[in-house]
Formats: sequence, structure tokens, C-alpha cells
Amino acid sequence: MAESRGLNRGAVREAMKRLEQMRLIHTVHGGGNRVTDWQQVAGLELLPDLLVNESGLPNFAMLRSLLEMRASMAVDAARLAAQRAEPEAIQLLQESVDRMRKRPNDVEYLQSEVQAFWGQLVRSAGNQVYVMAFNSLSLCWVRYGAHLRHLLSDELRAINQYQAIIDACRKRDTERAAKHAAHLVQMAAEQIEKVASGYQQRQSVNNGDLFAI
Repeated sequence: MAESRGLNRGAVREAMKRLEQMRLIHTVHGGGNRVTDWQQVAGLELLPDLLVNESGLPNFAMLRSLLEMRASMAVDAARLAAQRAEPEAIQLLQESVDRMRKRPNDVEYLQSEVQAFWGQLVRSAGNQVYVMAFNSLSLCWVRYGAHLRHLLSDELRAINQYQAIIDACRKRDTERAAKHAAHLVQMAAEQIEKVASGYQQRQSVNNGDLFAI
């Protein structure tokens, strides 16, 4: 393999080790390496690599799956945060929204603040597994943030909805917090569905720009 790729053996060993860590291969003692079925063994760490296909074009089916998971987690995290969040955590959420209000039309800036808001909200929910899942999803926003920004613009600008979640947390109103979180993530889902529909119609003339409108 090293010879065919023009690489040294150390580089190939490191690549194989990484694939094994991702559970995409497993070593059989005395029998070399075996490729596994990623759909049966892969974890969320593989998700950023699955958001594009082999041609570098968007994988809308995987993106849709990501948003469905995000929607479920965001709604439940908001509900739990309204039940469990300490006053200090609610204050951090408020400070994030206050910063959003200073630059309400700067989508790039809002994207960073919104990500911080969701991170704080998930941590306030007191569910460590949600935090771990959120950390994995965050890798997608880090890698593709510039491309995803315009797909999330409606959600990013909905500052009053973030404020409504905070108000619900202060009042310990779990269902209201969940309702506003659901409304926010639905905005992103609807935007991406529109883009996916238009993208499929123009796929034959698309120049390969990831998530191009």
C-alpha cells in the first residue's frame, strides 16, 4: 500500500491506526485487517466526513439526518435546562443573547454566538451524553460553518426566540422552553429542505461549490 501511494510505511501505519480507532477496520490476529460495515459500527466522529460525497458535493440525506438528531436533542435539552439550569448558567445564556442584539445582521458573528448559546444550553441540561453528542456535532459546524451559514440564517437571526428560551428557563416553564427550541431548529430544517430541492434541480449545472445556492 505504501508503495502504490508513494508514501512511507509510517504514514500508512498512522492512517490504518486512525481507521481502526474509528472502527472502520479491525485487525485479525495473523490475518491482516478487515473492513467493517460503517453503518453498523461508526460513531458520530465520522459525521463530518459524511456530509459530502466522494465528489465533494453536499450529502443532503446525511445533512437532513443530522438536523433531525439536532432537533430532538435541542428540544429535550431546552426542556431539561428549564428544569435544572442554575441561575449562573441562565445568566451566561442571557449574556450570549445580549451580544447577539448588538450585531443582529452580522450572520457570521451570530453563528458563533448561537453555537455558544446552544452549547451552554446543553450543558445546563445536566445530561453529559447530550454534551458529548453536541461536541461531535460541533465538529461539523467548525468544518463547514462558512458553507452552512446561509442555510441557517433564519435561525441565526431569530434572537427573540433565544430570549424566549431564557425567559422560560427563568420561570421553570419546561414546555415553553421546548416549544421555542423546536421553532428555532425547524427554521433551519425548512431552509435546508428548500435549498436541497433547488439544488437537485440544478445539480447538472452546479460547479461543485459545497452547499451552493
